[in-house]
Amino acid sequence: METFLNNIDTEKVDALFAETDTNVKYFNDACNKVVLAYSEPLDNLMKDLYVECIRNKDTTIDKLEEYYLELSNMIYFMIDKLEQLGVYADMSASASKEVYSKHYLAASGVKDAQGKSKSTVAELQAKATEASQYESVVSSIYDRAYSILKGKISAAQDMSSSLRRLISTKTEEMKMNLYGPKGESDNV
Repeated sequence: METFLNNIDTEKVDALFAETDTNVKYFNDACNKVVLAYSEPLDNLMKDLYVECIRNKDTTIDKLEEYYLELSNMIYFMIDKLEQLGVYADMSASASKEVYSKHYLAASGVKDAQGKSKSTVAELQAKATEASQYESVVSSIYDRAYSILKGKISAAQDMSSSLRRLISTKTEEMKMNLYGPKGESDNV
C-alpha cells in the first residue's frame, strides 16, 4: 500500500524549507529593525557596561556608579518607548481585525436566490483570514517587537539591581579596608 511516508517528495519538502527560511528571515529582519529603532541606546549602553564593568574585574566604584546612574536614567526613558511601541502593536492588531471583519461581512452578504448565504462559516472565515493576512503579520511583528523590548527593559532593571548590590558590596569592602575588622580601630 502506497502512503505518504513511502513516497516523500523530498524536493518539495526541501523547497518548502528554503521558502520558509527566506520568509522567516524577511520577517525577523523587519522585527529586528523595529526593535533596534526603539532599543539601540539601551543596547549600546549594555554593551559598554559589559566591556567596562563585567569583563574588567578591576572596575572602580566610580565607574560602577556612573553606569548605575546612566542605566537607571535610561530605563526611565525606555518605558516611554515601550509604551509607544505598544500603541503600534495595538493599532496594527485593530487594523488586522478590521480588515478581517469587513471581508467576512462582505462575503457573508452574498446570498443565493432563496436568500441563504452562498458560503459556509468556514469558507467565510478562510476568506477573511486570507484577506487580512498581511495586516495580521504586521500585528504579529509589532507584538513580538513589544515583547522583545519589554524583555530588554526587564533585563536592564535586573542589571541595575546587580550594579546597586555590587556598589554596596564594594563600599562595605572599602570601609573594612579603611577601618579594619570591627573593634580594631577602638584599640588605637
